[in-house]
Amino acid sequence: MLSLLGMVLLALGGIGAVAVVHVGCVTIEFLADWFRSQGERLHSDPDLRAVTVAESIRDGEVSYIQGLFDTSREQFVEGRRIEAKQAEKRVRSAHAHHRVAVWG
Repeated sequence: MLSLLGMVLLALGGIGAVAVVHVGCVTIEFLADWFRSQGERLHSDPDLRAVTVAESIRDGEVSYIQGLFDTSREQFVEGRRIEAKQAEKRVRSAHAHHRVAVWG
């Protein structure tokens, strides 16, 4: 059985069209606000996980996929791409060892 991290990475290929958000800096507060807006879904469905995936970090610019991942269906049910000039240290630290971060 694949780990959650493996399932999320495999599902990225099938995420399809997502909204793209451009910001100057990705902060914990920016990510948390979106997850809070999805709070009812997260609390009502025990199979959903709040995740971010570091898609690329190059030339000082960053790109993340933020979404709700359904572990039973092994696919994203909601998501967005975030492109920014930078990410604050707390966000970078969450992805220091893995491309996928699961947020409690």
